[in-house]
Amino acid sequence: MTKQALVFLSNGCEETEAVTTIDLLTRADIKVTTASILSTREIECSRGVTILAKKTLSDIQYIDFDVVILPGGVKGAENFRDCPLLIEKLKQTHQNGGIVAAICASPAVVLQHHNLFPHAGMTGYPTTKDAFKNWKANRVYFDEPNKVITSQGPATSIDFALKIIEVLLGQTKAAAVAEQLVLPSGIESYQ
Repeated sequence: MTKQALVFLSNGCEETEAVTTIDLLTRADIKVTTASILSTREIECSRGVTILAKKTLSDIQYIDFDVVILPGGVKGAENFRDCPLLIEKLKQTHQNGGIVAAICASPAVVLQHHNLFPHAGMTGYPTTKDAFKNWKANRVYFDEPNKVITSQGPATSIDFALKIIEVLLGQTKAAAVAEQLVLPSGIESYQ
């Protein structure tokens, strides 16, 4: 069965983190749905790039996904934090056994702020370290018991996406996607 991923988008979200994740998951044959938390599907990202989401939050509110993903960007993360329906979707995904994945500012600004995973080890943008109860310095970190994947920032977007692929489809599939990318050393050990 095809795995399903939901990538939330909001004005101010980090375009590198969003697009890299969408691209790599698509390469792994994961069905990716992008959803705006706004009533409009057009999103202006943190550096002015415009992305057109496939859906809005209200369109996908009652659909289950294997993983729900939050790109970072401070303003985008604040918008995610302040969206009750998004927070409810994260809780619902976790309760249904799905994975929650967040990168950059989103682990601190959304996941820690709402205390969604009180005992999980997490990473995030390094300047947000003090917001975490159980900080991990890794580029990407998967807390398996809590089913939460976190990562540090734009340059770790590839690590982040490959970890999501590995968790959903296995290391062989992640390695196959990584092979297409001409990775520098230091990014997840798929070489």
